[in-house]
Amino acid sequence: MANYVGQLYVMLIGLAVTPLYLQYLGAEAYGLVGFFALLQAWMNLLDVGLTPTLGREISFARGKINGFDNFRKLLKSFELIFIVLGILVFLGIYIVSGWLAVGWINAEQLEFDIISYCIVLMGGMIGIRWLAGLFRSGINGLEDQVWLNIANIILMSLRFVGGLVLLAFISTNVRHFFEYQLLVGLVELLVLMAHFYKKLPPSTAPIAVVSFHLESVKRVVPFALSVAYTSGIWILVSQMDKLVLSSVLPLAEFGYFSLVALLLAAIAGLTTPICIAVQPRMTYLLSNGQEEEMLALYRAATQLVTLVAMSVSVMVALFSETLMYSWTGDRLAAAWAEDILFWFSLGSGVLAVLSFQYYLQIAHGKLKLHILGATISVVIDVPITIYVALNYGALGAGIALFVFRLFWMLVWTPIVHHRFAPGLHMKWLINDVLIIALTVALMALLMRALFPLIPELSRVLTFVTLIIMGLIVMITSGLSSSFIREYFMRVRCA
Repeated sequence: MANYVGQLYVMLIGLAVTPLYLQYLGAEAYGLVGFFALLQAWMNLLDVGLTPTLGREISFARGKINGFDNFRKLLKSFELIFIVLGILVFLGIYIVSGWLAVGWINAEQLEFDIISYCIVLMGGMIGIRWLAGLFRSGINGLEDQVWLNIANIILMSLRFVGGLVLLAFISTNVRHFFEYQLLVGLVELLVLMAHFYKKLPPSTAPIAVVSFHLESVKRVVPFALSVAYTSGIWILVSQMDKLVLSSVLPLAEFGYFSLVALLLAAIAGLTTPICIAVQPRMTYLLSNGQEEEMLALYRAATQLVTLVAMSVSVMVALFSETLMYSWTGDRLAAAWAEDILFWFSLGSGVLAVLSFQYYLQIAHGKLKLHILGATISVVIDVPITIYVALNYGALGAGIALFVFRLFWMLVWTPIVHHRFAPGLHMKWLINDVLIIALTVALMALLMRALFPLIPELSRVLTFVTLIIMGLIVMITSGLSSSFIREYFMRVRCA
């Protein structure tokens, strides 16, 4: 619940503030904000699997006697690696900032020196947020999620509301906006680092503040490289369309596409709290030999994610233009995004369910099968994405994304289940996914037929109405989940 409160706050404040960013900055300058999100995603390739590895190792250490002795050595080694790589990333972005400003970004109004300077600031923010992510992963591995969500609420308020105050009352210069975001990123790093070390259990052996322990790193290299490889493939698959479109589309239209991407991130964000809570607990249960309990948790979490992700993604798809206009107040953005958002939204819903087979493999600490599947998927998907994005634009990319993710879920997930949970797949697919997804689709279509939106409604009332309709779809469809029915039966009996 703490995860949901924190995630919903971050999502809602982002959705509330973004249209105002667009208003104060303009479409082109807001396009730079979208380009920063894209650049940060691609720079995660250099993480080489260290952040998720640290989270898994701290979860594993909690289940072992003196487990934190080795963990602290690993932590110090990872910190040193992140600091060095962060500096290299900043220098690299600084060197290519001029080329990106001229040779990649299609700006019509913003001057070259402004774009180049903002890209340099992006490099600094990426390095700082990167290191902060290491401590965030550690706090999550300690399952101190209540504090983490309180901190996220405060930090995101500084980032979004503070940025809005800057634009509304001080300056609408995009350079000042990115300078402020860099300052907030530094505050975030210091807060997360201080709390992580405060909560970290002590070790029996002292360790230097700055140190590197090769043996500790070598022990986790196979797992980290497996995660790095698959994460790299995931970035190729999920960000290739955005990379191509950032060069093909005018910067103003890429700003509109960034609005679509933000809505898609909100869909993913609604299921993230479940995944954050479930993944370390699955690892912990397996480390104690409780595989049956782990699989029960896996199935229950799948049902919750399917219900939440499909409810939101289907509603967004069916009301894409209305939602975009009621949110932004920009009819050009709404008309541009209508069909594009439909397909990307459905693809995001499928992706949320598809991701669970990865969490199962992470819990077992065995990623060979995932590496194989990721390799096959990138060989098929990336060339198609590049071709479609170049020739058919954002709409073609959205259709291709949805079709491939649906195909991959139906083909690859049974292979994973056969390896890690024999006999589970058909029960998982039918009871935990399909029944819920079909119920959601039928309820959403029924809602659109019975309650057509009135054009005369104000933007605020239209937006609130869409949220209420979505909640009705989610609540009524929740009855199709066996986990939810059993939970309420237990509560009622108690």
